[in-house]
Amino acid sequence: MLDLRLHFLEADGSLAPWRETILTDVQMTAERIGGSVSASDRSAPVDVLIERRPGETIPELGLSGACYRRGLVTVTLDPDNPNFEASLAKGALRKTLTHELHHSFRHASCGYGFRLGEVLVTEGLADAFDAEINGGDGNPWNHAVPAQDWLRLIERAELELWADGYNHSAWFFGWNGHGDPLPRWAGYSIGYHLVRAYLAANPDARPSQMTGTPAPEVIGRAWAHLKAGKSLTV
Repeated sequence: MLDLRLHFLEADGSLAPWRETILTDVQMTAERIGGSVSASDRSAPVDVLIERRPGETIPELGLSGACYRRGLVTVTLDPDNPNFEASLAKGALRKTLTHELHHSFRHASCGYGFRLGEVLVTEGLADAFDAEINGGDGNPWNHAVPAQDWLRLIERAELELWADGYNHSAWFFGWNGHGDPLPRWAGYSIGYHLVRAYLAANPDARPSQMTGTPAPEVIGRAWAHLKAGKSLTV
């Protein structure tokens, strides 16, 4: 089982009413992931911070996650959000934690990434890992691009894949500070379907065993398939 070390930050409000559910979800995640990833990925413990921060989550869920280094994952909860209770009951905490733990494992090898192509693969793998561990077909942000915009966005991303700088907020949150906005969550949608195209072309591959797979490997084998045959619907 994966060694997850849980910590609660409650300066902005108690999480006592949800602690039992949180503990159960974290334990279930540790068991599921520990049985799927490599021995090297599960060898080191991970601190998991559960914090309460009103208004600082994905509005549709009432929670969000982050991971900036190998040994630390943060899950932010907002019980005041009207969607929080339903999201928690549907397993959103498990899904978020699973996604962020894939980032944690990846930080130990090739890292999160500094270029658009690298980050598309990192985020796509994390959401595909969630689907492998928890089932389903991704999340709303993986299916957020209208079909009529798909090819245009793929071609636009293609021009920026290996550039030294990219606008993360624009590609992943739909805001770029000027008059040429991208659809919200475009990067998450492209990344997820890019990884799915790779998995379709490589049936023995699994996201749980790809924490150290370099982005050029995925893009080199899957981009043409993505561009030629994949489409997204709202």
